[in-house]
Amino acid sequence: MKKSILLFKLFLCGLVFCVSGQTNLVVNPSFEDTNSCPINGWITHAANWQPFSSSPDYYNGCVNSSFYGYSVPNNFTGIQIAASGQAYAGAISYIEQETNYSLNREILGGNLTAPLTIGQKYYVSLKVVAVPNTPNIGSSMFIDKLGVLFSTVAYTNIDSTTIPPIENFAHVYTDSIITDTTNWTTIFGSFVADSAYTYISVGNFFENNNTDTVHHTYSSYPNSYYLFDDICVSTDSSYAANYLYTGIQEEQLNDNFNIYPNPVTDYFQINQTFTAPYDLTIYNALGQQLYQEKNITTNNKTIDTTPFSKGILFLIIKSKTQSINYKLLKQ
Repeated sequence: MKKSILLFKLFLCGLVFCVSGQTNLVVNPSFEDTNSCPINGWITHAANWQPFSSSPDYYNGCVNSSFYGYSVPNNFTGIQIAASGQAYAGAISYIEQETNYSLNREILGGNLTAPLTIGQKYYVSLKVVAVPNTPNIGSSMFIDKLGVLFSTVAYTNIDSTTIPPIENFAHVYTDSIITDTTNWTTIFGSFVADSAYTYISVGNFFENNNTDTVHHTYSSYPNSYYLFDDICVSTDSSYAANYLYTGIQEEQLNDNFNIYPNPVTDYFQINQTFTAPYDLTIYNALGQQLYQEKNITTNNKTIDTTPFSKGILFLIIKSKTQSINYKLLKQ
């Protein structure tokens, strides 16, 4: 199969929105739809998604702050805003001391909306971000080979015969070691379907000796942990390469907000073309809450950043039904 891999980094501001009428074959591609709020972090709380191997995790902004571990943006991994929306998945994709790759790797999987057509070329994209070493996650390595594998059967995570195979093959994957722990990196590629695949698996499907690694911190039990968001499978290359989750309300919210200037020195403005109430929270890169205001209804809101230290600011704007994330540089 012919495979083309292109890596490019996307910042949350300036991302391209989907064109109406184009189709993503992945069900719940950005993990926004929930069966219930993931207080315990189980991936089964995300509609359609299952643990195809071991126990991948689920993070969502709906988690109350008292259950800090699996919320967004603050959670066990540190602070990480979603590539879009307010949710993402996480998985251990490499364990240096593992002996059974299939059972120990965390792989998430789910249904496609329809079987792939044999002979049709498909374009695939997914966003990933590396997790640094933290007391709760312990990720001390960066790796390549992250990608997706398609199948005609669903895996049930019971034993070595009912989990995705680790055979040094994936339909789309990256040969570049992903080291960015702040910005989401997009993995993009294509393949021609040779079966009527109906399921997608996400993770690392290569043995350790076929996975390139970089140790960034010492650990007595080294592993690699990544977050995943915005997974797209489409027959349209441009649509897949620029895929970004947008619900109807979220599109309206984003279309009606204007945040400037960026970068900011002293003050920035939040302008909206309507007066629906929203809440604003600002964090710094360490996950510390710098500012919070609820029930804002003014069309023009001015925020003073002079008390804040220089660096990245994470803005979370929540309306009654939706949440958007924005990244601002304080100079």
